[in-house]
Amino acid sequence: MMKERFAKLLLGKDLSGSGKGVSTAVTVSNAITNLYASMFGQHLKLEPLHLEKKMMWKWEMNCLLLVYDYIVEFIPMSHSLQNGKAM
Repeated sequence: MMKERFAKLLLGKDLSGSGKGVSTAVTVSNAITNLYASMFGQHLKLEPLHLEKKMMWKWEMNCLLLVYDYIVEFIPMSHSLQNGKAM
């Protein structure tokens, strides 16, 4: 279950591999927003979290932030070869 969730986050919820998913950063951001809503949406006043909810929050956030280690940004570059051609 964890591997599938990790893959969905990393691939932008596009498990087909076609590249038509949303960006990974947007997917993780939405997941954090949804986690926040599920954890704090029912609190009407500022108060400490119960230990179970606090542990769940930390575990979920660690899982979501693990994805950031695998995000790669491709930056187009130009490289000159020895014969003068640009690549």
